[in-house]
Amino acid sequence: MGKRQSSVHKNKKSGDLFSGFLNDLEMEFESDVKPPFIEWVEGIVLDGKKFSFKGHEYLITPYKDDHPYQIYIKATQLGLTTLAMIRSFYKAIYEDYRGILYMFPSKSDVSDFSRGRISPLMEENPDVIGKYIKNTDSINIKQISDCFLYLRGMKSRTGLKSVPIDYLLADELDEAPQLSLDMAHERLAHSEHKIQLFFSNPTLPDYGVDRYFKETDQRYYLLKCPKCGEYTDMVETFPECLIDVKGRIIRACVKCSAELDTSKGEWVAKYPSIEDKRGYQFSQLYSNYVTPESILNQYKTTNNLTDFYNLKIGLAYVSAENRLSIEEVISLCGNKGIAGNSNEACFMGVDQGQEIHVVIGKKHEEKKCEIVHIGIYKDWQELDYLMKRFSVARCVVDAMPEIRNARAFAERFLGKVYLNYYLKHAKGSYRWNDREKIVNVNRTESLDASHHLIMNQEVILPRDSEMVKKFAIHCHNVAKKIKEDEESGSKYYEYIKLGPDHFRHAFNYLCVAMESNVNYMYETFALGG
Repeated sequence: MGKRQSSVHKNKKSGDLFSGFLNDLEMEFESDVKPPFIEWVEGIVLDGKKFSFKGHEYLITPYKDDHPYQIYIKATQLGLTTLAMIRSFYKAIYEDYRGILYMFPSKSDVSDFSRGRISPLMEENPDVIGKYIKNTDSINIKQISDCFLYLRGMKSRTGLKSVPIDYLLADELDEAPQLSLDMAHERLAHSEHKIQLFFSNPTLPDYGVDRYFKETDQRYYLLKCPKCGEYTDMVETFPECLIDVKGRIIRACVKCSAELDTSKGEWVAKYPSIEDKRGYQFSQLYSNYVTPESILNQYKTTNNLTDFYNLKIGLAYVSAENRLSIEEVISLCGNKGIAGNSNEACFMGVDQGQEIHVVIGKKHEEKKCEIVHIGIYKDWQELDYLMKRFSVARCVVDAMPEIRNARAFAERFLGKVYLNYYLKHAKGSYRWNDREKIVNVNRTESLDASHHLIMNQEVILPRDSEMVKKFAIHCHNVAKKIKEDEESGSKYYEYIKLGPDHFRHAFNYLCVAMESNVNYMYETFALGG
């Protein structure tokens, strides 16, 4: 489709019937000639109205942009899902694609989108789209011309297998499990096109769509002042860009305070040297359908800034209580260096991976914990040395992935070393199993407890050093995010990894170890036992 050019011409000497046939045939071939997407969409009927960019001028450039790798970080209700949907139909009709995979957060989103968005689009556009549809019986699969459009929930890996595609779209990227994204990317492996479009409301900084967007050229919509010609970035200058003029809130130029027109904007890349990844940031600040007054009022009155920034401004945001800052952790440093031993009984937390991260601490007269040692080790035998040098009363070690080495370590120090298994649904106090040398804790509850120790400044760190800085970075690389169960719809909090976080978990295991009832060990140690 789209490659055929009309070579049929009227034969003026032929009869009217034959001429009419040639006319119809010519019109059919001409209708299949690939038009520019920006022109094609203007023939679309959407929600009973002819498609128009009026009031959505910020969408003109993205509609024209055919870059093979695009990221949209967006606020809600800005027309980006519509763009993705219409572009999918256009690509299916006019490109030689075998398959298009459109991913959604959940199965219910798939059915809602199929029935509520795709079916009406086909019905309202019988000539532009409908005539190319060959199979509409399935909610999850649509055959459009010679291309299959697959609609899949992100959390079902089964639905992503054996689906050859040329175009991958992920709606609400921040809800996608990494394994599903990896599997979806594999479906592009044999494609000559490898077109990708990811878009989402942001959630946490350095996570999901925010992380992807930071790898692009980062395009922002700048409004040009009609008075002084200065360009204003509404997102960067919010809330100062919204001002009161005689009782009316306006979008204002940052230089001269003149009122700005959202239709007079230009997309400008923050990092134009990045050419392989294209990124757009969409905000309700330049929507004609959301008043600046409503945005400013919500900002001033909301008790949920996270949702406000995520859904209205289109920025990743996490409240201070849900993510530790590097400066916050470093502020806990004392004046002692990282110790090599201790004459007092200590506790130890160990997180394992390619390297072994260790945090050792002891109880303190004024604070909950004084961390005396932070280190990275290669060999499990080195932990034996630490156990002895720091008179470790109890150690909690991550059980995974090297279960055999962790268990052997516990066997060498019976009654002192316990393997930790995080449990999602465990509640209440930690479960110590002396027989199996295991401790079970609720992941979120235990991380909450250690998180608040740092927030409440109940921890003393060694003095500032490169190793302590790495510890602080690892603590910063974990943030709490609200999630929703796909089946039940119930919401819950979960700590999300945003980067290397080994010391954060080693510290958590240290805190678990310190919660154990080991008073008898102090008595034994004090008596020289």
